[in-house]
This record gives sequence, structure tokens and C-alpha cells, in this order.
Amino acid sequence: MNPMMRPIAILILAIPALACGSDTGTAARYAGQPYMGDVEMRVRAPDGSLKKTDTGTGSAHFTELGGGRVRLVVDGQIRKDAASFVLDGADSRSGWRGSNEGVVLTIAPDGSIRGSGTASAQRFRFGGTVSDTRIGLDVELEVLKSGAGGPAPGTTLLYHYDLSRNAGSQGRIAATSGANIAPSASRTTGKRSAAESNRKCKRTVWQTRNVASLSSAPMIMVQVPKCVEW
Repeated sequence: MNPMMRPIAILILAIPALACGSDTGTAARYAGQPYMGDVEMRVRAPDGSLKKTDTGTGSAHFTELGGGRVRLVVDGQIRKDAASFVLDGADSRSGWRGSNEGVVLTIAPDGSIRGSGTASAQRFRFGGTVSDTRIGLDVELEVLKSGAGGPAPGTTLLYHYDLSRNAGSQGRIAATSGANIAPSASRTTGKRSAAESNRKCKRTVWQTRNVASLSSAPMIMVQVPKCVEW
């Protein structure tokens, strides 16, 4: 199991496309079809040496919950491990802010993403940018206290999400039940860019999955998109 997912399933953020209306909130104007692409993971030992790199698929989307609340769902799949999280936040034209007792994540009106905090013996830092067509998100996790069989304290895991969608794909998604890191615009990961990954999707289907929540219960059921390549 991915060490990041032991104490709390985590990882980072995203944002969807433009909508009309002068009263539209910061995150709500990106709500729509999902951003999809790649996620890259790098693991560094406490001494800073690179121990492991791997790549997988990723996605992100925003869902309007009503009452000025917007949910961010970020999903990553690296082999059999998940790098996913859900965070609900208050949204307005002056910005989106999601938080729990120890972690705060914000999206400014210009699309810059920032966040940090500590939860479940892990320290998090978030950084990135979002536009109506792309999301570049970095999430850094530092292990503060290791569990049984887990990585040593001081181990860091860095996830980079390189996600995109077509400019004309801003259909609304209804509510469903269920750092100081420098901003990263469109950086490619692995051997293919997010745009190249999307071109291989014949269609997108939605799957219900148990994902870590940074807002309420440890895990909640949400829908996440999956690229079907046939």
C-alpha cells in the first residue's frame, strides 16, 4: 500500500472550467467535465536521496454542493495504490477555501493554488495553478511519525498532477452523494502529457469509489472519472 494512504488518503487538487454569471464563485466557474491526465510520484528518503519514482493516471473535478459550497475531488491511481482526496470548501468571487482541523487549501481568483498543514502525523504542502483547460498541482507529504511497516520519519512523497480538458467541455456536474511549493503550470509527467493521455480516451465513465476525505469522515463514497481506451 502506498505509505501516503495509511494514516490518511491524500493528495491534491484540481479545478474545472468557466461558466457565466457575475456572481459565480472562484471554484464554481471551473465546475464541469473532469480534468484528466497523468500523476507522477517521487519518494525521497530522510537524507534527501531519491528512492523511487512511478507514474499513473489522475483526474480532478469540482462539484457545486449549493449554499456557496464546492467540492474538490482529486483522484490518482499508481499501479494498485490510490493518491486521492476529497475536500469541501466555501466559495466566493474572492476565492475558494477548503479546510479541516489541520490542513488548509485555497484557490485564488487568478487560479493559483496554495495550501499546507498537518494531519495524522503527516505534513502537507500544496502548490499549483488552474485554468479552464489545465491543472498543474504539486502535493508534498512528509512523514512525521511512521506506523507499523511504514516509511521512516522524514521521508517525503511528492505527487505532481498534470491534467487537462477541452476548452468546450464545461458542462455542469450536479452534486452527488456519496506551500510553499512553487506553482506548477503545465509540466509533463512520465512519457506523455495530459493532453496526449486525453486523446487516447475513447470515452469517460464514472465509477463510485471510497476516497479519503479531508473535510469530514475519514473516507466517503464519491464518483470519479475513468478513461476508457477502447
